Parts: sequence; structure tokens; C-alpha cells
Amino acid sequence: MHFINEETIAVYGLVNSNVFKDFPTLKIVVSHGGGAIPYQFGRFQSGSMRNPPGQRFSDGLKKLYFDTVLYTESAMKLLVEVMGSDNLVFGAECPGVGSSVNPDTGTTFDHNVPFIERMDNLSAKQKSDIFENNARRLYRIPN
Repeated sequence: MHFINEETIAVYGLVNSNVFKDFPTLKIVVSHGGGAIPYQFGRFQSGSMRNPPGQRFSDGLKKLYFDTVLYTESAMKLLVEVMGSDNLVFGAECPGVGSSVNPDTGTTFDHNVPFIERMDNLSAKQKSDIFENNARRLYRIPN
């Protein structure tokens, strides 16, 4: 549980710091869908509304990448809704706690491909971006 708090604090701190001003080409991938950031996004965004446009919390989030290591469809939907599809990179966790079998589905908890595939609000291109293209762009891997 502690790592989720650490990820949340790290994202909040990065977005509200000068790190990306000092290192404008820096690329950071945040694990576990950003911790509690998607869930508390409204609170963080509200607090940043006194900042000028371009310096709001949502603007800083666009400089980060988030993996999709989430174990529920509702969490994945929230991640996509808050972050959009442009800076999401597919991830699964095996070995790890995600390799435990979910007795309700018979698959491992980190078997999250179906969550993304079932999202009707995402185009085929957006799904392909999450599964492959965003990582290629991030890591400069040619097609």
C-alpha cells in the first residue's frame, strides 16, 4: 500500500515543481496508473486553478506517462478518462501480486487487456497506441 502513496506524492510533487522547466525533455513513466492521482485529480486540478493556463495540474500531467498495471476495469476506465490515451503505456505485472488468480474470472489479476479492448470510447488507433505505439514513441523504437 505504501508504494501507491509514494507514487501519488511523487506525481504531485513533480507536477508542482520546476523539474520539467529545468529538464524539458525528461520522460518519466509512473507505475500503477499513477497511484491515486486519477482518483483525486479533481482536487489537485481545483487547487491549481489559480495558476495561469499552461501551469495547471492537468498541464503537468501531460508531461508524464502512466502504465496500465491496474487490476479492475473501473480503475482502467478512470485512468483513460482522466489521462487520455496519448500518454498511457501498456503494462502487466508478472511475477508479482498481479499473477494471483482472480477466482471470479479464472485469469490473473493483471490480465487487463480485455479492459482496454472493451472500451467503446476508444478508437482502434487509441487502443493500438496504448498497447504499442505510445511505448514506441516514448522509447524511440522504430516500427
